Amino acid sequence: MHPTAELFTEKAWAAVVAAQQLAQQRRQQQMESEHLFAALLAQQGLAGRILEKAGVDVGTLSQKLEAYIAGQPALSAAPDNVYLGKGLNSVLDQADALKGSYGDSYIAIEHLLLALAIDDRCGKQLL
Repeated sequence: MHPTAELFTEKAWAAVVAAQQLAQQRRQQQMESEHLFAALLAQQGLAGRILEKAGVDVGTLSQKLEAYIAGQPALSAAPDNVYLGKGLNSVLDQADALKGSYGDSYIAIEHLLLALAIDDRCGKQLL
């Protein structure tokens, strides 16, 4: 999937943009599912509330995500371009499929969270 703003709700798209910025700040050339997950939690909104209701300690999850991101390969300087990684592409495809199965018009926070929960890269490990 090639993510564009028209496919997402405003908050979900903001998380995608923030994930790209996070990858760049961390000097990581690929934007992956862990960046999106961290961006969703950083919004301190719906994603965190959903996870808390599911019994997840969001503070501990954020720390684990931080450690996971820090353990990924990084460049010596921030990259000019950040590329969509295979794991995140899979998460976005899954979120798009969920959107369709629920009859929704846009990919929303809840679709992204559900897709991250079954993500082989980091979601399954951290949740």
